[in-house]
Amino acid sequence: MSANRMAILRWIEDLAAVIVTDAEDAADLATRIAATPNLSAQSFSLEVLSLTRVVAESVDAASDFDLISSALQVDGTTLPVLQILQAMALAIAGVRVDWPSRPSARRARSRMASSGDIALSAASALGAGGAETFAWLASLVAVSSRLISDLAANAAPIVRVQTGVSLPSTVLAYQLYGDANRAEAMIDIAGAATPLVMPTHFDALAS
Repeated sequence: MSANRMAILRWIEDLAAVIVTDAEDAADLATRIAATPNLSAQSFSLEVLSLTRVVAESVDAASDFDLISSALQVDGTTLPVLQILQAMALAIAGVRVDWPSRPSARRARSRMASSGDIALSAASALGAGGAETFAWLASLVAVSSRLISDLAANAAPIVRVQTGVSLPSTVLAYQLYGDANRAEAMIDIAGAATPLVMPTHFDALAS
């Protein structure tokens, strides 16, 4: 197996190990990945796209989206291929996450669009051979951007909370939302270091 194919399949495999939690899907992916190196060039390309789609469609959390958007640790001729696959995965994954706030959805849209721009440059560099890939990817990114914009419009806005004194997250969650069980989500958005003592100034969902 060529180094390029190894790097591409390793990227998909690493993502699948964390993102794909369904046992049947994970087993099917493992079987398909094992068979992929021996495919012809065209069949390999199509299968890699399909494998990436399966991984992206398994996304259900912002942390999965973050993992896909991590910096690519490859170079040479493998990089543009992974840039295209990454942009495709982010476009699919971005609309599957229940973004907790408008800012988080807007940040996701920005990251997806930025990845798309990089991937479109990579596809454009392929010349006439990349025209179909360019058109397909441009359409995918545009649709995803509109859908994530809709998600952002429907997500809760962020407000600035000032308490004057440090309080436990459960107390603040009850005071803000009437539900102490929302403390964990509040901690994530606030970026608090400890749930026991929250900062006196922090960002939180408006509702």
